[in-house]
Amino acid sequence: MKTISNLLLIAGTGRNTGKTTLACKIINAFSNNYRITGLKISPHFHGGTKSLKLVINSENYNIYEETSSATGKDSSLMLKAGASQVFYIETVDEHLKRAFEKFLEIIPDSSPVVCESPALRNYVIPRVFFVVDNKAVEKRKTGITRWRLSADRWIDTSKENINDILKDKLSFGNNRWKYL
Repeated sequence: MKTISNLLLIAGTGRNTGKTTLACKIINAFSNNYRITGLKISPHFHGGTKSLKLVINSENYNIYEETSSATGKDSSLMLKAGASQVFYIETVDEHLKRAFEKFLEIIPDSSPVVCESPALRNYVIPRVFFVVDNKAVEKRKTGITRWRLSADRWIDTSKENINDILKDKLSFGNNRWKYL
């Protein structure tokens, strides 16, 4: 597996655990100093919306660029938080690696990337990897627990304040994320 130094990856144990909230707080904290690229990956094909501009159309995946910060969708929220660009990839897991490689070809090499996707961890090693959990959420993914040891931080948003987790612990420099 290839290590991607400019990639900060966020996975979650289910829906509504705080993944997008964490991604947006990170983007907001670093967007004044860096051109942050946001990325949301989904295994579900919803089809493009008016705010999603199709960048790459493939039989196995689609890559869109988010153009609006006003839709309320996760990709839109990342743009609203201050990302310079936000992309949305639709693909099933077996084609995710290829779709991500194509994504890397269309962004600047040194651009810090904040990505929301549990499945991407199966194909790459991010420089920083957070897993977001919330014990109050009833439907939780069980397969994500295998990443407990490799995560830089397992965050329980039902108990922890995201701002405290990021304060003075996360940085970006020399084209790489760092978490102390």
